[in-house]
Amino acid sequence: MVMIKNKNMDLEDGNDKWQMKRSILTDGTSDNNQIVDFDVNLPNTSFSLDSNQNLIIFDFSELQCNRNETPEENEKDLFVATHEWQVVKKGQKIPKGLHVRINFETGITEAKILDENELSSKNTAIVAESTTDETTEVKFSEAELKEALKNIKNDDVTSEHAEKIRTKFKSYEELKKDLNSININPKTANEILIERIQQHKDISKRPANEEYILMILQDLEFLVHQIDNANDFVTLNGFQEVIYPNLNSSNAKIKESSLNLLGSCMQNNPKVQIYGLETGAVGILLKVLALNSDYNVKNRAVFALGSLLRHFPLAQLRFVENAGLNVFGSLLEKSNNLRIQLKIVTLVNDLILEHESAVRNLKSIHYLEKVQQYNQVNLSNKLQSQNWCAYLAKLLVNVVNVDVHDHDAIEKALTALLSFNACKAEDKSSLVKILLRLKLQYANLSASVQLDDDNYFKELLNLCDKVLRLLNYDVKTEL
Repeated sequence: MVMIKNKNMDLEDGNDKWQMKRSILTDGTSDNNQIVDFDVNLPNTSFSLDSNQNLIIFDFSELQCNRNETPEENEKDLFVATHEWQVVKKGQKIPKGLHVRINFETGITEAKILDENELSSKNTAIVAESTTDETTEVKFSEAELKEALKNIKNDDVTSEHAEKIRTKFKSYEELKKDLNSININPKTANEILIERIQQHKDISKRPANEEYILMILQDLEFLVHQIDNANDFVTLNGFQEVIYPNLNSSNAKIKESSLNLLGSCMQNNPKVQIYGLETGAVGILLKVLALNSDYNVKNRAVFALGSLLRHFPLAQLRFVENAGLNVFGSLLEKSNNLRIQLKIVTLVNDLILEHESAVRNLKSIHYLEKVQQYNQVNLSNKLQSQNWCAYLAKLLVNVVNVDVHDHDAIEKALTALLSFNACKAEDKSSLVKILLRLKLQYANLSASVQLDDDNYFKELLNLCDKVLRLLNYDVKTEL
């Protein structure tokens, strides 16, 4: 509860006293007191409040003391001022013309010699300092300050004040109308989707403007990262109107952009994944991978395929049935592009781990249904029949031969080998040789790292040991 109470405070100068009264707005604790009104019974005296609730009094030229004092008493009790703030002891007399301040919370009185810039502020009250770089001194008269302080409690917005605000500022509809008048039209995401699809449809009827098509595709790709927008894109027939036709374009950049749009639509969006499967996206993407020579296009096709296959066993089954693993194997065997090979191996590794996770997750509500679906895919057995281990061994050898210090690529290849734990005996000899070489390299690198550092090379060394154990190789006898 907020209440008003009066408090008297004495300002002493020797035996002479001037009474000072102030009103305090309090919530019941001294820490939150705020001065809302005060009267100082000092004639011709100016004052102000600083940020610490100190009362600052300017110029005591009119003060008179009626006591007759000896020179010794006068010298002893007289306050000696400097240009720095000093505490005035109780009973000390303050010479005229000083800058004086009193802290109402502690009762401490301080004084100093007036600076030149303070002399110009006589008979004014100075309000709060600005926190901006350019400070402006705002001056109010004593009467104006008092009136403002009295009205602090009346700051609630009245209906009359609210009406003034409404008349001062424009409504949203008025702003929209004004923006329309200068051809700036605020639009929702759905409106932009409709507009871009229509623009693409219109431009398809004329000689190709490839730069304009790329701009439309990039705008759409930006929007469909939001799930609701991706769903709207499907509803607006965006796959048939925009994506699929552009995959037949002779322009590689348009193909790339269209595949990026397709992958972004399906990423973590089951509704669009189902739609992609139903409209033949698996076969379309495998065709792009098999027939295109541009590796940037292939790279984007793997991204789109991953967005479709992840956490969607029915799409994985369709992928296997459509010889998807054969297409992947061909790229791993014949392609010299390590980037696309690592991307393929990482995707397949993710699918293997996904299958294992589904089998282990006994608490899943749809556990039996999921396990049944993943068993239909039977990915591990299909990979064995495709001689997957040989592809992985070849990839690891290629990575090391190209750059033995490409630790990220080496880690991906080793992780894929560890996840696929079904290498045949004929693959072991070549693998063991390259693994021992890597083990020696990472043992040396690990030893050169400070003990308190995050030893990434130690992790790679352990990964080499795990793969060697998987191949039934005794890691204790290799050196």
